[in-house]
Amino acid sequence: MGRLEGKNAIVTGAAGGIGLETSILMAREGASVLLVDISKPALDKAIEQLHEHVPNASAIKLEPFVCDVSKEDNVKAMVEYVDAWGGVDVMFNNAGIMHANDADAIDTPEEIWDLTHDINVKGVWFGCKHAILSLRRHNKDKGSIINTASVVALVGSATPQLAYTASKGAVLALTRELAIVHAKEGTYDDSKDVKPNQLIATSGFRFNALCPAPLK
Repeated sequence: MGRLEGKNAIVTGAAGGIGLETSILMAREGASVLLVDISKPALDKAIEQLHEHVPNASAIKLEPFVCDVSKEDNVKAMVEYVDAWGGVDVMFNNAGIMHANDADAIDTPEEIWDLTHDINVKGVWFGCKHAILSLRRHNKDKGSIINTASVVALVGSATPQLAYTASKGAVLALTRELAIVHAKEGTYDDSKDVKPNQLIATSGFRFNALCPAPLK
């Protein structure tokens, strides 16, 4: 039995990279996975890869869902799609962009700043919001919400990419706050005298941020 047997996961940015590999891993661990991206053809190829690399693929749900995460109505529909499966258990807000025209404080166009934050920050916020609502709606005792930040959220970037770096810093800060605010939801042992910074480890609704970096 896999560690995610019987669980339902949503992965955004699932057509490639971290999102695709995570979808494969979750499926191998027994989760039904809704693969989400903005490109239907790319999603179809991703589904094919899961069926190729996941031995138990026929025993779980593996479905594509086209979504623009910068649009709240899209994200709401995405999460509610999984209501028919029993509600979301794991939400991986992974979709994001780093635009080629992202530069420094002088040369970054305002529209690139806005686009980057619409996808990288608002998209994560919408995903967290509707995942929490789903966990409540289905009376889940436990839930996991994972957001992709970046190493640049911790140390900055040596190359100019100001909009991206700022957006990932926002994702990290957002995740930290949500982890504390929602720590007592779900299964929570209030008999223990824990400090706020310990609530993350004892919560039923868990929030984590990934801060990946390139490998040399």
